[in-house]
Amino acid sequence: MLYNNKKHLAFLKNSLMVSGLVLLLTMSVAVFFQRFEIVLILACLLIIGLILNRILNFNYVRFQLENNKILIRYYALFSVDRSYESIDFPAASLRQVKVKKYLFGLKWDLYLTVKLKQGMASYPAICLSAIPFKERKILVEEIMVLIK
Repeated sequence: MLYNNKKHLAFLKNSLMVSGLVLLLTMSVAVFFQRFEIVLILACLLIIGLILNRILNFNYVRFQLENNKILIRYYALFSVDRSYESIDFPAASLRQVKVKKYLFGLKWDLYLTVKLKQGMASYPAICLSAIPFKERKILVEEIMVLIK
C-alpha cells in the first residue's frame, strides 16, 4: 500500500492562493471606488479564511506499507518553520487507531498507538484534512485492518 496526497494538495494550495489574490484585488477595486463596506466584508472573509486555513492545518501525508512495516511521512503545507515528521514502526506492533473529528468533520486527526518493548507508545496526531473525504475513510479503514 502506498498513498500520498500530493496532487490534491497542489490543487488545494493553488486554489487557496488564487482565491486570496482575487479577494485582495476585489478589495483594491472597492477602495478605488470608495466602497468601504465591501472592503470591510471582504476583509472579514479573508481573515476568516486565513484562520480556518490555520485551524485545518493542511498536511502533505504519505503512507507506505512495505515488508510488514508502516512508514508515515507528513509536514504542514503552510508553515513558517516547516518541520518534516516521520513515523516508522512494524505493522504487527500497531494496537490502536483513533480518529478524532473536529469542525463538523472537516478536520480529522489520526492517533496511532504502538506496542514497544517498554510498553505502549502514542504518536502525535497526524492531520488528514488535506485528504479528500472518500480517500480519508478508505485510508483509515486500511490502517484499522492492520490491528491484530
